[in-house]
Amino acid sequence: MKIGVRLSAHFTDTGDYLADARALDPAGVDTLWLPDDGFDPWLVLAGIAAVTGRARLAVPVAARDAIPADALARRLTTLDRLSRGRVLMTVVPALEPAETEALIGRARGGGAGPLLLHADGGGHAVVGARLADGLVASLEPARCHAAFDQARVRRERDRLTTPFELWAQGPAPDGREPWRALLAAAEAVGATGVIVPADPRLLDLLRNADEEEDRSDLTLAQG
Repeated sequence: MKIGVRLSAHFTDTGDYLADARALDPAGVDTLWLPDDGFDPWLVLAGIAAVTGRARLAVPVAARDAIPADALARRLTTLDRLSRGRVLMTVVPALEPAETEALIGRARGGGAGPLLLHADGGGHAVVGARLADGLVASLEPARCHAAFDQARVRRERDRLTTPFELWAQGPAPDGREPWRALLAAAEAVGATGVIVPADPRLLDLLRNADEEEDRSDLTLAQG
């Protein structure tokens, strides 16, 4: 099971924020995610790229990023170069399927890394199955099954055999048992990865998953 960590969209101390990202990088985190509701995610991820070397960087791609026509390609190329090829694009669907398909096409034109589509409801899973490299859905069994199963059926029908990622978004675990339950729930819906918010306990859970000792005083910024 791949682990993704959703970093905060806001921060006050840059040193602590980048130290958290740097500590998560060697702890086994596959991908660092950033929402698009705070500081400019492109600039923040450029800073994170400089202090990490392993984890992929999930950059949110919105319609406004594709205006003017060459803006998205330039941003993707720049971030891909700064991160040494670790960019993962994540697209939030537009209101109309045609608009979503056009946005995916523009993102593909940037030529940087895999592309995942957020697919909670609305039949977006079918678009993602045809045009993306994976889906992101909330870790609620019915919604996950609906999205993931639609994608699987479509890919089988179209005989698509390329790698396809299925990411489930869950809550921050508050201990070892909730962490194990979260991973089990993600596995049960067929997810290949689970995304959780950054939390002070997370680094201990990643590094010492099989230990029962309470190390809740360990904070991310301590590395």
